[in-house]
Amino acid sequence: MATVRVKGFSVIRDVFGASVVEVEVGHPATVQATLDALLRTYGAPLKKVLVDPATGEMTPILRVLNGEAGSSTLDKEKPVKTGDEVTLIFPIGGGRS
Repeated sequence: MATVRVKGFSVIRDVFGASVVEVEVGHPATVQATLDALLRTYGAPLKKVLVDPATGEMTPILRVLNGEAGSSTLDKEKPVKTGDEVTLIFPIGGGRS
């Protein structure tokens, strides 16, 4: 297991109820496993923000892993380890209501 810090901004922070949360990530410990753990923890409110209801696929958002920018829909298999920090930033100009 890995304990990963997750920073959320905008509507993601609203769902978390805090700017930073920690989540336990199982094996294999990847960015996708981190997102899956967050979805299990925060349920439907986070799913409404992160998952496109028409496709069931992850909504494209900016994802930063330890200062390195990436996409929520790409690089999902990047490994994470205890102490890593993932930042999730919802697009400022877009999104759903």
